[in-house]
Amino acid sequence: MVHSGWRRFALVLAAGAALACAAALAGPQRYIARGGVLLPGGMLKAEFAAPDPHAAAALVLAFIEKQPSALLVDPPLVVLEGPRLTAPAALGALALLLGGLVLVRRRPAARSEKDLVAALGVPIVAVRPLAAQDLSRQLAAHWFGRGRPVLAVVSAETGEGRTRVAVELARAFSSGGESTLLIDANFRAPGVHRAFGLRNRAGLADFLDGGDTRIAHCAENLSVMVAGRSADDPLELLSRPRMLELLAAAAKRYRVVLVDTPEAALGPDLQLFAAFAGGALVVTQREAGLDGLKTLEGYLRAASARVVGTVLTPA
Repeated sequence: MVHSGWRRFALVLAAGAALACAAALAGPQRYIARGGVLLPGGMLKAEFAAPDPHAAAALVLAFIEKQPSALLVDPPLVVLEGPRLTAPAALGALALLLGGLVLVRRRPAARSEKDLVAALGVPIVAVRPLAAQDLSRQLAAHWFGRGRPVLAVVSAETGEGRTRVAVELARAFSSGGESTLLIDANFRAPGVHRAFGLRNRAGLADFLDGGDTRIAHCAENLSVMVAGRSADDPLELLSRPRMLELLAAAAKRYRVVLVDTPEAALGPDLQLFAAFAGGALVVTQREAGLDGLKTLEGYLRAASARVVGTVLTPA
């Protein structure tokens, strides 16, 4: 396993790219950090600016830590605000960033089932590559068959195949005769609608906003609710009472309710569904980064949700 010093060096290299950009800019610039915290009364957002990105993020974190009774935290996202780069500066920064990305890829990774168990805990269903029919039978026996109709499908990072796994599992359950509902709860980057050739309209976001919604019947025993569209903050939208009411109603109507959630790297949205379900199916690539898995494990632990199973997808 590559020593953590490589990661630190990669971060220094990326920081050097930022400095090279700054040196080539014609005027002053600043960094904007945005984040928020979900309180019992609703979403409270924060935005701070500073000449240094770490200082801007620290201001948002300090604001969040002062809020009592926080239900969920939306970590700070830092963006650069300032004039555009000149062409030479952009090329120099790109070269440095590409070098940094090569090294960042050599991050500490989960290279075996033992590493995954150490990062996420012991799953109910053993770690395995996706075999949808077999996995659906295992989950039916060890999760859904025990009076647990809802399961969150989660991942640590972007591009790990979470939506594909959710779609294939939903099809497997429905073809096995189980009344199945697949909900796309990923407002940040929805994808379930594309898998079924549906339009991303009149979906979950519209329902939570008080608008019209439709459940598409895509096959025998298979219903799909797309993500839909809303201009509201995803966490604020998901925290509305109608979300829990919908899940409770779906749990009574369907034997299997699968919820495709945003990856942990984008925020804690998945916690709401993992907490309601009590468990989550983790989708991850082989040799996934341990840092991302630890973030995911922290979200699941905070939601008191256990890892029901782990599906390995190709890197």
